[in-house]
Amino acid sequence: MSGIMDMITQQLGSSMVDQMAKKIGGNNDNVKRAAAVAVPMILSAIKRNASSQKGAEALAGALDKKHSDGGILGNLGGLLGGSSMKDGGKILGHVFGNKQNNMQQQLGKATGLGGQGAGDLMSMLAPMVMGALGKAKQGNNMGFGGLQDLLKNEQESIQRRQPKQAGMIEGMLDSDGDGDVDLGDILKKGSGLLSGFFK
Repeated sequence: MSGIMDMITQQLGSSMVDQMAKKIGGNNDNVKRAAAVAVPMILSAIKRNASSQKGAEALAGALDKKHSDGGILGNLGGLLGGSSMKDGGKILGHVFGNKQNNMQQQLGKATGLGGQGAGDLMSMLAPMVMGALGKAKQGNNMGFGGLQDLLKNEQESIQRRQPKQAGMIEGMLDSDGDGDVDLGDILKKGSGLLSGFFK
């Protein structure tokens, strides 16, 4: 089974990145760098929320309700529309909670997209992540336990690719404050996450 990161990578071709950059007012390189960090951020936050049975059951229910066939992956133009981005914002609010604004500001500062641009990009990516999870769930007939295993395996794969950067993302999710986190190591050109994400 293709990993969630790989499924999303296959969808984010140069044309899609170009459209995203135009939508949020950034350049393609910054969008690529931000996406290579934002997707693992979102996956890590979803994994944390689904670590309990209650959280995993809620995730399974959400996937069955709106993302059961991964349909958004076949309609990526829809990601740039207002309704999809609004849904993405709701997903981010649910998975990040009170850390959402800080995560967006940190990513925006490190990439030059600004907090608003980073937030908009993450709102586009969140439905893609959910769509990929929904497609994997349906294709493999997973219950909530299977979803937990899938998310665990995905995080382990990210950690193998670039352990230091994956650890920094975890550190951001663990942080209780709104202080700055140095994302420089994560966002260096040619970093393990970036080169692994955009082959």
